[in-house]
Amino acid sequence: MTAPVVSLRPVEDADLPILLAHQDDPVAAAMAGFPTRAPDAFYEHWAIIRANPTMTTRTILADDVVVGDIVTWVDAGQREVGYWIGREHWGRGYARAALRLLLEEVTERPVFAHVALDNIGSRRVVEHCGFTLVDEVIAQDGVHERIFRLD
Repeated sequence: MTAPVVSLRPVEDADLPILLAHQDDPVAAAMAGFPTRAPDAFYEHWAIIRANPTMTTRTILADDVVVGDIVTWVDAGQREVGYWIGREHWGRGYARAALRLLLEEVTERPVFAHVALDNIGSRRVVEHCGFTLVDEVIAQDGVHERIFRLD
């Protein structure tokens, strides 16, 4: 069996219910160290970020299946990256492939990734894509994070 082809495209309205289900998974939310949003807040958040010119928002596809999203934005003068993969798609290399594709598209450096301390999978993803550990912090929301940087 051939491995699915991973690709990125701009987030479409039809993707949002799938992305809402991904972020509503309590196991995934705990792993990411990120609280889930109620549907109205989720859709409002996506409307804001899709309208923000400093953000690049992409849907991650494995063949034609929506498996997650990946975004990059500027915060306090630093380029940041984050992604969310639906738990049913974990462990298949989709996040790593998507991050590599996004880093080809958005060439500004450095890029920073914040990874919850216990999120070993995401740590491996960013390390495999060339990020290096630069700091550990307790974020304002109390989540213990490792900060990675790609130059």
